[in-house]
Amino acid sequence: MKKFLIYVLSAAVLTLSVIGFTACKNGKQADKVNLVAITGAQVGVVDDIDYFVVPEPAASAKVSAVSSLDFAGDLQQLYGGENGYPQAVIVAKTQLCNSSFCGRFLNEIQQGCSWLLDDKTSAQTITSAVQSHLTEGLSPKFNANNLSKQVIKNCGVRLTSALDCKREILDFIQKLNSVSEQSFGEPSDSFFVVDGGDSAVEYQGKVKVYAPDGAPALGLAKLMAEEVSLGENVETEYNIVDASLIQTFVTGANPQADICVLPVNLAVKLLGSGDKYKMLGTLTHGNLYLLSKNGEKITSENISSLKGKTVGVVNLAAVPGLTFKLILKNHGVEYSELV
Repeated sequence: MKKFLIYVLSAAVLTLSVIGFTACKNGKQADKVNLVAITGAQVGVVDDIDYFVVPEPAASAKVSAVSSLDFAGDLQQLYGGENGYPQAVIVAKTQLCNSSFCGRFLNEIQQGCSWLLDDKTSAQTITSAVQSHLTEGLSPKFNANNLSKQVIKNCGVRLTSALDCKREILDFIQKLNSVSEQSFGEPSDSFFVVDGGDSAVEYQGKVKVYAPDGAPALGLAKLMAEEVSLGENVETEYNIVDASLIQTFVTGANPQADICVLPVNLAVKLLGSGDKYKMLGTLTHGNLYLLSKNGEKITSENISSLKGKTVGVVNLAAVPGLTFKLILKNHGVEYSELV
C-alpha cells in the first residue's frame, strides 16, 4: 500500500509539472522572449523550454549529463565583452578592514586566480580543497571529472579591488534596479574599501570566511588547499555553503561571517551602507550561459531571434534573471514572465 501511494504521488507531481509547463507554453507571446523560473534539476529535461540560463560550473555539468544539450550563448559577450558584469563580491566586517589581514587575504586571492589555471594545479587538488570545507550534507557543484581548465575559465574568477571596480558596481546596480521589481538601493561611498587593506594594524583571533558553492568557492580554493597563514595569532576558518543561505551569514545582530562572498545585488541591498561590512572587491565576473537542445547559437547580432521562444532561468528573480533581462533590454528585445 505504501509503495502504491508513493507511485500515485510521484505520478501526480509529474502530471502537475507537465500541466504547469503546458500552461506556460499556451501563454507564450510571439513578439517577446518568454521567461520562466526553473530549478537546476529542470535544466535540459523540460521539453517546453527552448533555452536555459545557467551559471558555471553547473552549465558544463549539465551539458555533460544531458547528451542533447549544448552551449548556445555567453551572457558575458551579450552584455558587452571581456569586462562584462560583476557577479560575486567579497565583503569584510568593518573592524577587519582596518587591519593588515585584508591586504594579505586579497593578495592570496589574486594569486589563487592564476593558480586555478596553472597546468600544475590539478582538478583533484581544487575539488578536494573545496569539498573538504563544504557544509555537511551539501552536494558539491563540481568534481574532478567535470572541472576542466575551460570550465574554470568560464567561471570568470578574477579579483578586482573595490577601488578599481567601484564605478562598475555603481553602474551595474543602477541597471539592475531598472529591471527589478524591488530596488536594491545604491551603495554608499563608505561601502567601498579604498586602501586595499594596507593598514599596519595586526589582527588577532579567528576569521570566519563564508562563500557559496560553485564559482565563488573556486576563488578560495588555493587558500583552502594550501592552508595559507594570513598572520601570527590568526586562525582562518573556511565554510562553503548552500548559495540560497549565504545572506544569513551577514545578517542578524551578531553575523557569523567575518568575510563573505555574496551576489553583488544582495551585498548592496543588505550591506550597502558600509556600517557593518565593507566591500573588498569583485571575485567573479559573468559566468552565465545559454544552453539549448539543437537551438540556434545566440549572439548580439541575432538575439532578437529569441522572440517567441521560452527561456528557463535558474534564479529568475536574482542576478541571473535580472542580468538576462538587462541584456534583452539593452538590445531592444521585449520580454514577459510566464507563471
